[in-house]
Amino acid sequence: MRFPYDADNFPLGKGPMVMLILFLISCLFIFAPADETEKELEFWVFAPTHYEEYQARLPIYKTLQPDINVQLINFGGTMHDKLLTALLSDFGAPDLVEVEINSIGRFLKGDIEEVGFVDLRPRLESEGWLDQLVISRFTPWSYGDKIFGIPHDLHPVVLLYRDDLFKAANVDMTEIETWDDFIIAAKKATRDLDGDGEIDQYAIVLDNKTESDYMNLLLQRGGGFFDAQGNVIIDSEIAIETLEFFTSLFNEHQIATPVYGTWHGDPSNYAAMQDGKILSILAPDWYVGLLQSQVPQMSGKWKAISMPAWETDGRRTTTRGGTMIGITKQCENPELAWELLKFTYFDRASLINRYETTLIIPPLKAAWDAQALKQPLEYLGGQPLGELFIELAPELPPRYQNPYWSEAADLLNDAIFAAVTQKQTPRQALTELAEKIRTTITKDQERWKIKD
Repeated sequence: MRFPYDADNFPLGKGPMVMLILFLISCLFIFAPADETEKELEFWVFAPTHYEEYQARLPIYKTLQPDINVQLINFGGTMHDKLLTALLSDFGAPDLVEVEINSIGRFLKGDIEEVGFVDLRPRLESEGWLDQLVISRFTPWSYGDKIFGIPHDLHPVVLLYRDDLFKAANVDMTEIETWDDFIIAAKKATRDLDGDGEIDQYAIVLDNKTESDYMNLLLQRGGGFFDAQGNVIIDSEIAIETLEFFTSLFNEHQIATPVYGTWHGDPSNYAAMQDGKILSILAPDWYVGLLQSQVPQMSGKWKAISMPAWETDGRRTTTRGGTMIGITKQCENPELAWELLKFTYFDRASLINRYETTLIIPPLKAAWDAQALKQPLEYLGGQPLGELFIELAPELPPRYQNPYWSEAADLLNDAIFAAVTQKQTPRQALTELAEKIRTTITKDQERWKIKD
């Protein structure tokens, strides 16, 4: 076998090339010819909770499709690398696969016609699904005019807050409408409780090391890293102004504390919450579910409101995180794969069960009237959180995709930290970042021309 690239000229670099060669060699030993009479579908996932849900429901699918054998595999954190190798080699990919939102860009590089996923737009349009789902949630999984994945979730974001501690500071959070309102209230609640000159409780915790919370705010304003055409817009005035606001919460207003540990789900961050050091957090639906399972002893201490708007009557939410399901072009039975996809993603009863176990709001509107989504949530002192999420769902902003999102996110993390720590101004940090990504895209596009 003659490989068409040497290590120096391979478009994705030496590492992926080595992985690809090893994968091809191992496949010669691992894979045996399948029984031609068997109808099999291989489905890869990376999230344990998703695996558990689908595994529990496969017996139901077996009663509906007794002649189809579904092999569900959870590869965890290694899945995206395995998938990339399989798609590059055009061998060994599953029929169906879930992909995380920050990883999808890795699979979209090169000629759009050579992307390893099936364009699902024709099926979605012919069966009327686009009208039944929240359309903005397709943007992370779309590129050009093609739709490569179906959204697993909506992930609307609310402001989760300690009602007891804000009330102790004489603040009624239900009166908050804008970010200006929040800053005024937050200054009352950010306090030195023991008089030692050090702040003991902060009104909000924000991640100053990654793009997560800054992107929450930027998407809420209608901005993003890329626009609908895939152009870099992270150095736009709206992006710069948003980062200036973000840094002011730490430096000028001094109402925000950096996230404890590595991220909002770090045990040290949970400990700070329990100690009353953190009074609020920007929380997507899945994070509320995570908090409920990981820190059950805080039940009844939290409440939720819509995110403060940037202006009166403005958007009161954003979106963070996400997963898609797609059909790979190596799938030999796309019709069967499509039916399994609909069983896992469009079945109303399973989506309701998903909310009950994880608090994840489904993108299928037909599931929103379920009584389970209207039930009071004990963890939030009896607040019907599902109703708030559904109210916010139509406001979700789009998050446009680009094949270079993974590289962009890593550099954005550095830019945010540099701005918050005042090593660079927000304008300097984002301008420099935009130039780096545009240069990377230009160089890579030239490298991909090797294939022509």
